[in-house]
Amino acid sequence: MPFFAAIWFTVVVGWLIHVAVDKHPDRRSKHRVVELALLWIMVVGAGIWGLLGGFSHIGPTSGDTAEQIGYAPSMFQWEVGWGDIAVAVLAIGCAWRRLRGTWLTAAVTALAISFWGDAWGHFNQWVFHDNTAPANVWALPSDILMPLLAIILLVMYRRGAPAQDFERAPSATPTRP
Repeated sequence: MPFFAAIWFTVVVGWLIHVAVDKHPDRRSKHRVVELALLWIMVVGAGIWGLLGGFSHIGPTSGDTAEQIGYAPSMFQWEVGWGDIAVAVLAIGCAWRRLRGTWLTAAVTALAISFWGDAWGHFNQWVFHDNTAPANVWALPSDILMPLLAIILLVMYRRGAPAQDFERAPSATPTRP
């Protein structure tokens, strides 16, 4: 549980501090506050903490990580670790404004598929296999809430943004004169 509590503590406190000290011209506007919340969830929650989680599955403590989840170490843990790292790198890429317009939707989509798939697995292990290991059960709130909040914030962010923030690349399809 401490790992999951630390994620949410870092995201919420970091976001609140960022909003308080923000020097952006639009600071404290609804759109800017939503943008910062979305970025803290993606870049820090799914990104930095996702890297730590991914490395815990593939690094020297992978046996301990498997045990905390109620599993025996296996090659599947290696695959889950690299999947977590892939989603984390995509989420961290959202920190760069130049990439944000195109990467946010992809990152939130990858996060939702990955985390909700994880949630289903943790739920099945808990209910059908009586796996009450702390890291199995306590993964559920984050696996469900983080993508849900990211989706809600992404929709709010897109609706409140000026159109030029999300301009598309020129079409490859020729237009008629």
